[in-house]
Amino acid sequence: MNTSQLKYFLSAARHLSFSETAKEFYMTQPAISHQISDLEQELGTRLFTRNARGVALTRAGELFLEDAKRFLDLELQSRERLQALAAADYHRLTIGYLASPCRYFLPEVIARFTKKYPQVDIELKRLDALGVLSSLDREQYDIYFSLLEDLNQKKSYHTRKIHEDNYCLICRKDHPCLSNFKIDYGKLATEPFLIFAPDKAAYMNRQIHQVCRDLNISPRVVHTYTSMEEILFAVEAGLGITILPYKTCDYLNAALVYVPLDSSNTSCAIGAAWHDKEDNPAVNWFMTVLNQYLLELSSNEYFHLIN
Repeated sequence: MNTSQLKYFLSAARHLSFSETAKEFYMTQPAISHQISDLEQELGTRLFTRNARGVALTRAGELFLEDAKRFLDLELQSRERLQALAAADYHRLTIGYLASPCRYFLPEVIARFTKKYPQVDIELKRLDALGVLSSLDREQYDIYFSLLEDLNQKKSYHTRKIHEDNYCLICRKDHPCLSNFKIDYGKLATEPFLIFAPDKAAYMNRQIHQVCRDLNISPRVVHTYTSMEEILFAVEAGLGITILPYKTCDYLNAALVYVPLDSSNTSCAIGAAWHDKEDNPAVNWFMTVLNQYLLELSSNEYFHLIN
């Protein structure tokens, strides 16, 4: 099966005539008939019924018609992508990111970007909060995604907010605090708390303590960790409870419960930071794709809200 045979098949399906297809491709009618027969033999089924008045699609032919269109559309898209790559200048884009809070949006944005700009090679570097700050000082990457509070410290960068999130209590599904309709924060303060290490994620450590102050509790911190994955793993293992941004629930599929903390007004914002670079237009291309995605996401959330 080749693209020529698919084109002959689509033409014959459109005209319901091998002779008209032969005219379209400046071939003889027997040659078209032979190509269609070869295609039918390879597929192991009849695509057309033949009679004196012309041809008609069989049920198999009707089903294959949609597949043939998709095959040819894909072939055209692939050809256009390769031609665009050959015609365009090669660019490289480096992105440093804080993994956990970027999980819900960054992979999709990158996938959309690479589809639109195949000539750009993307290098991804996962960083912790301390690594982001250190890398920003060295201007090591083209674009950063991290805590907006940290990004805003570097005044030489453009920044924009991606989303703002409220904090929630995270615990195992079988934790005793869930047995009552309303959480008793006084009792909760006696539970072992697991939070970020202050020397590795200072901002998040301060934020969690601020949320606890909002709730009028003093957490009994028993362990500190350098990453969100470690904290969630320890909570899932039953070593304690934690307080983290609510969108953490999109990051890990685990046997955990995420309870919003309505009594706290403290929030956490995730953002992007970048330099405009005349020698690398891929930066602005990427930010345009990101903005389009966030607008689409915002529109969808609004649609679900009013419906």
